[in-house]
Amino acid sequence: MTGEETYRKEYGRQVAKYLAAFGLTEEDLGKLINSSSDNIRDIVNGSVGLSLGKMIKIANVFSVHYYNFADPAYPLPEERHLSPTTRKKIEKRKAIGIMVRDTSNLLANELDRLISEGYLDKPTTAAMLHTYMDARLEKRSPAEITNLLNKSPRNAAVVKLPSKIGRHNLYVLKEFADPYLQNSQTALFDGMATDNTDISSKP
Repeated sequence: MTGEETYRKEYGRQVAKYLAAFGLTEEDLGKLINSSSDNIRDIVNGSVGLSLGKMIKIANVFSVHYYNFADPAYPLPEERHLSPTTRKKIEKRKAIGIMVRDTSNLLANELDRLISEGYLDKPTTAAMLHTYMDARLEKRSPAEITNLLNKSPRNAAVVKLPSKIGRHNLYVLKEFADPYLQNSQTALFDGMATDNTDISSKP
């Protein structure tokens, strides 16, 4: 490992330490310095180089000089000494909590399985799809499934229909979508992939 690689790894550990100390996430830090959560994650992992400007921005979030931030022996600042913007972000994160990252991609894998097995050949909701997934995903939110459906690459194959069931969006594979886009609301429900699952209490 080169000296630069070693420094990147050590700096990444410092960023992780500060985030953990104040209960912040990569996403929070990204927003505070106008960067992406993926970029912050790469910094934490020590897989990307750092410009002096970015190092200064990160250190400023925690109200320390950049050269002190990189020093593992330098004491962490007290929360009351942080900027109002950073303290506000800390309070917001305390209020909403931290979503557990799906490092195994089980949710995405299960969604892809359902798509391949024909569960989206007819209109369905994220809540309905959730009921067919691995039991280990019981505590995950259907909103996370919606997020996956709305993003690449799945949004290239899946369409969100104009109609809803209450506040639940309906999704179907694009290749089967035309009849449901043209039919009435009654015809749409008649063609739905339904079971006896009550989705009224699901997000």
